[in-house]
Amino acid sequence: MAKTKITMFLDSDLIKWLDMNRDEETSRSALVRILIRKAMKTKSRKKTNTSTEVKIDPFSGSHITADLIPDDLKDYSGLLMEWWPIRKQKGGSCTESVANRIFSKLRSFHIQDRKQALENAITGGWKDLFPIKKSKFEQEAQNVPKPKYFKASENQLPPTLAELGKTAQEMMENDGENV
Repeated sequence: MAKTKITMFLDSDLIKWLDMNRDEETSRSALVRILIRKAMKTKSRKKTNTSTEVKIDPFSGSHITADLIPDDLKDYSGLLMEWWPIRKQKGGSCTESVANRIFSKLRSFHIQDRKQALENAITGGWKDLFPIKKSKFEQEAQNVPKPKYFKASENQLPPTLAELGKTAQEMMENDGENV
């Protein structure tokens, strides 16, 4: 770093103050440089503190209120408020962006599955919501055709011997003659 030589004229009281506030190893010019650097650091810290406003995330706490939940999900606000502390306790990230992702995910579920998904997350102590899985037996039942049952009223039955007017013995005798 290039240095530039400057000349300063100081009053006698400023020179006395410099001499009183420096140790034997520090020169007057070195003390002036130290004071300028301290002033620069202080000023830059003030700029950074005022330029970055700290925005408090309403979802960062372990509890959320019903007014933070979107209007289309108000029916599930009780379950969401009950689940949020469980999520926080399990180490889940609790921020506004995560809350918006969860709300979007909940909207993607079927309306009848939303409540069940939240209840499952509460009872299971889950950090996230998962879609409701359909039972594999339920899916197989849809693919298997229904068995056909014999109903006498729907089908034509062959005539009985009594209806034909013959007895079993006559039928056997006729079969013996045909052979």
